[in-house]
Amino acid sequence: MRLHGFRRLTFRNLLVLSQVAGSLMLLLLTGFVVLGFQRTSGIEVGFDPANLYVMSLDPVRQGYSGARAADFLQKLLDRVQKLPSVNAACLTETVPMAADGNPSVSFSTGLGSPKAIHSAHRFTVGKDYFDTLGVPIVLGRGFRKEDEAAGSTAVIVTEKLVRVFWQGADPLGRRIEIVDDQRPPSGLDSLGTFDHRFTAKGRQTFEVVGVVKDLKMLFAMEDPRPEVFFPLRTSDYEQPSLRGVTLMMRAAPGGDVTGAVRREISAMDASLTPFEARSMEDQIDGLMYLVRLAMKIYGTIGLFGLVLASVGLAGMTAYSVTQRSREIGIRIALGAAPSDVLRLVMSQGIVLVAVGTVLGLAGACAAARMLSGLISAIATATSASTSDPVLLVGAPLLLAALALAACYLPARRSTRIDPVVALRQE
Repeated sequence: MRLHGFRRLTFRNLLVLSQVAGSLMLLLLTGFVVLGFQRTSGIEVGFDPANLYVMSLDPVRQGYSGARAADFLQKLLDRVQKLPSVNAACLTETVPMAADGNPSVSFSTGLGSPKAIHSAHRFTVGKDYFDTLGVPIVLGRGFRKEDEAAGSTAVIVTEKLVRVFWQGADPLGRRIEIVDDQRPPSGLDSLGTFDHRFTAKGRQTFEVVGVVKDLKMLFAMEDPRPEVFFPLRTSDYEQPSLRGVTLMMRAAPGGDVTGAVRREISAMDASLTPFEARSMEDQIDGLMYLVRLAMKIYGTIGLFGLVLASVGLAGMTAYSVTQRSREIGIRIALGAAPSDVLRLVMSQGIVLVAVGTVLGLAGACAAARMLSGLISAIATATSASTSDPVLLVGAPLLLAALALAACYLPARRSTRIDPVVALRQE
């Protein structure tokens, strides 16, 4: 006996359909990003974080004058560089993978008419910064002692900046004109911050003295960005950034470098307290913790939505059985088999699950493309997982299995309706 059980799309059915589609979207988006981050967790940041340590100090905020702070930090650096457990060390304002980010800089290259204004991330580093990171200077030279003097015009740029703004032409000796030192970085994928220490100083011209390989200074999963490195000058010690001045050290394996540096600081001034002492691996892990936490939250929301969709389908099916009990009773009285009744009741749920699955898949793929266009880190992660058959097949099957199981329980009860009782109730 052939039974036609699907009825018109009601508002109740539309709500259940949206639950199914929304739950699948959340599950897939979370899966895309989580698996993508796992598969690219070994992505190169441009330097080796192993045995790299940072420790911040802020003598000015602890009562030092600018000149005294500069003298203290330079003497501390000399002592730290002589420690047997330290292979290289430098002072810097820029800390790789810092959650509070760094400001950007707007500049023109002097080419074209009118001059085009470009934007890049701005970093302030000491003269041994790249040696400590273990990053080679691919063209030109690194910073020297004379570059730290007031009025120096030397800057170092990354290969990405050369490719983007000079189309790979020789950048050494080229001049860039700084337009504004305090324009915040543009784009949703930037972790840069507005640095209130910088004020507009008019146009200043700097000369490119070196090119360094591309680095991922702000976020391990993002694409390399155009970056400009300025030398850490003596005047910068007078107005340190929010994180103070950072001592960055490349240590020998197995050594307690942070303990040794704390002892050196205490020997020089016991009242000066360092802070934010950690390894670079901990720094990166702490930044990625925010990503992992967000993924857990979205995953929980997706699973909760899945439960709600299943409960909604179960409730809709139970309500449908109640409303159609007389019809079902008549069909049973006319000889309908239990399998026919079961198919009759579940057909509506099956259609809603199928349509919701298609809409959820389409919505998840569209949302992943949209997020990839806005956030480069998401693009890097999702590109490694959006074609994963485990996600594209497994998530819809999981949703369908739970939803149909939720439909089956009230549908199964409909096969035990007594036609005499059902007809008498009417």
